[in-house]
Amino acid sequence: MRIEQIQAFIDVTEQRSFAAAARLTGVKRSTLSAMIGALEDHLGVALFERTGNSLSLTATGESILPDCQRLLTSAARINRYCQQHNKGVESQLCIARDDALPEAFWQNVMHEIKTRFPLTAISVYLAPPQAHHGLILRQTVDIAFGLYTAERALDQAIALAPIGMRLIAAPHHPLSRLPLVRQADLAQYTQVCLSHLEEDRLVSEALFSANFLGLTMFELIRDAAIQGTGWALLPAPLVSEALAERSLCRLPHELALESYHYRYLEGDNLGLVASVLLDKVSHYLATKD
Repeated sequence: MRIEQIQAFIDVTEQRSFAAAARLTGVKRSTLSAMIGALEDHLGVALFERTGNSLSLTATGESILPDCQRLLTSAARINRYCQQHNKGVESQLCIARDDALPEAFWQNVMHEIKTRFPLTAISVYLAPPQAHHGLILRQTVDIAFGLYTAERALDQAIALAPIGMRLIAAPHHPLSRLPLVRQADLAQYTQVCLSHLEEDRLVSEALFSANFLGLTMFELIRDAAIQGTGWALLPAPLVSEALAERSLCRLPHELALESYHYRYLEGDNLGLVASVLLDKVSHYLATKD
């Protein structure tokens, strides 16, 4: 039993005649008839009832048709998988990322990649950058993206682009009414900052004060700042929409803020899908402040 014979069986069934199937597929009628005959001989059953010019499926032909259609679908998928493998397309890609870039960007880029590479299974794990190195070493993920401070950047992390940081607060926050915000002013109010695990200890990255609210994700920090819980230092791409909508405002200051870079870590033997993802992230960063 060959795939070509199964295809001929389905074509003739759908067109309800050898002549119509031959016109549709470009395969000679005699060739289609020979393939169907060979398939019937192999299976030991008749698939069609032929009465004059009339052609219809036998009960056996009706019963095996769904499985034949599934068989063709599986065969086509196998061929596509093998073709993609030969082109360097991964069958599976595991990604870790933080939330320094807007969720809308990640949703769009995942949609674009799955549309282009529909047979690649993709897993995305949201994790702070401090966890990325371990995930790569354990081969839990193949590639990881995150925002690293310059002094804490891992040697293995490759810089993609610097990301501007914004000192922000809600418009109704007392700091937003000051013409110039100084370090002493910030120390008087709650900072909403990142927290992460470090050797089984929860560490908060507060800048100037012990008065802080530590959260595990940038988006949680942004939302808390919008509510007026405190001020925060956040990546520009994540707060651009809130600033435009005036649910947040930038605090005027003369502080020398720490340099941040968006970076990635990669495992071994990355293929085409990871390369396309990397290009899309790099292109996005190049267009954002």
